[in-house]
Amino acid sequence: MEIVEAAGINVALVAGRCAGADFARLLEADLRIAGDGATFSAGGVADPVACAVRLTRLLGEAAAKELLLADRTADAANALRLGLVTRVVPGSALGETARDVAERLRALPPLALSAVRDAVRAARALTPGDALALEHEHFRRLIATQDHKAAVAAFFARREPAFTGQ
Repeated sequence: MEIVEAAGINVALVAGRCAGADFARLLEADLRIAGDGATFSAGGVADPVACAVRLTRLLGEAAAKELLLADRTADAANALRLGLVTRVVPGSALGETARDVAERLRALPPLALSAVRDAVRAARALTPGDALALEHEHFRRLIATQDHKAAVAAFFARREPAFTGQ
């Protein structure tokens, strides 16, 4: 497994077997892309309790128990169905897909991208009211940025915006 960082977003790329420490690292990635020949197993994870918490938040209780207690190995298609990975591509296209994802991420406004990442992570533990308040807080902060002004100007000029992270 390889972790690629693009615009502050961690993308895990899995071509083959993902188990143990790699499986634990996979759960922390923002996006998880698997080649069609990849397999996933929680077996050999150094801290199964921490893995259980992360996996339950990611997949839900039933799927987490299936992977952890039954020591089940999931192929790429089942990992996608469970929500363990966000995309499955042919193994030969994994590198090209990674470059495409990185390019798309780098084209997005970095401040907004970071805010979305933080809001998604925080949403797990927030009430609906608190989640809405967080959303409004991010909106108020981001609408005052130079990136937002650049996006509006680019929209009216019918061109692609150039984001600076300011």
